[in-house]
Amino acid sequence: MRKLALFSLFALFLFSCGNSPKNQEQTTTAAPEVEAVVYSVDDLYKNAADVVDKEVVVKGTVMHVCQHGGQRCFLMGSNEEINIRIEAGEKIGAFSQEQMGSELEIVGVLKEVKTEADAHNPGEHEADSEAEENAEVAQAHKIIAESQDKAEIVYFIEGVKVKEL
Repeated sequence: MRKLALFSLFALFLFSCGNSPKNQEQTTTAAPEVEAVVYSVDDLYKNAADVVDKEVVVKGTVMHVCQHGGQRCFLMGSNEEINIRIEAGEKIGAFSQEQMGSELEIVGVLKEVKTEADAHNPGEHEADSEAEENAEVAQAHKIIAESQDKAEIVYFIEGVKVKEL
């Protein structure tokens, strides 16, 4: 009888030790995912110093899409003077002119414009096609250039993913 009780106690000990790693795995996999903060363009600029060189999610209205290949677009904040450039990059490919005026949510890395290579001044590289530039595009280029001139620090986003809202 003693052997049976001792054997049962030993079996119970082994059984309880064998189950605890499984419980830890289940707890680990069941942890909820943390949702990313979705910034408006205005809020992104307010928090830019804290999130520069980090992945961010921003949403806004497309105020301009570059006409030559759609490699970048500009999202507008509470007004046109608050805007941010989005570089499409390899993962997004290109923006289309049909996206003008639509709401987009962009996931990408916020970068600070530090060199001329980082900068993009709309209209500057398009001297050959000035005749093709219509008044609406010229006005958008003017607004973007003026807002960049007024800003102490200019930021842009290297886009990773885009979602139309």
